[in-house]
Amino acid sequence: MNSGLATPTSLETLQQYRAAHAGGPEPRRVWLFHSHVYFDHAVPERVAEARAFMDLIGETYAATGHVELNAFVPFPVGPHPRGSFEVLFTREVFAEYVTWLMFNRPEPMAILIHALTRSIKLDHTHRALWLGTQLDVIVAPLEAADAQILADNRSEETVIERTKKHVVPAGAGQPR
Repeated sequence: MNSGLATPTSLETLQQYRAAHAGGPEPRRVWLFHSHVYFDHAVPERVAEARAFMDLIGETYAATGHVELNAFVPFPVGPHPRGSFEVLFTREVFAEYVTWLMFNRPEPMAILIHALTRSIKLDHTHRALWLGTQLDVIVAPLEAADAQILADNRSEETVIERTKKHVVPAGAGQPR
């Protein structure tokens, strides 16, 4: 990173980007995205393949500063119907990263790609892109999260920062 500048996935960078685009349409204000990589958690070979793919993403994108790996979760949790891991990435590398996923995704894996906004349900459903076979995410936890966001009157920045609480920097080694 350049000295003195916030990293691309930091709250400071998010706020700067959103301030610079405050008058623009909602899609233009989006700076951060998630990809959820799903794998068959009941098959040890698929779990190992997913760990290796996560490591490859980290090795490939560690130097960019625009990609952060989240914890590896080898079982269904929340809205996610399979084992998964998340990758947080910025608008800056969206085209490059998604294209890379298209060509490097192991065939048995499905990948959900979405923007990070205050509407978690819309992000994971209506606004989502899929690589591989589309899975049915469980909507109830997404609706509950959206209701809590509204009840707490949380800003988009706080919603996004909360999604990053289990982030591991790309290339830093993953929890096993």
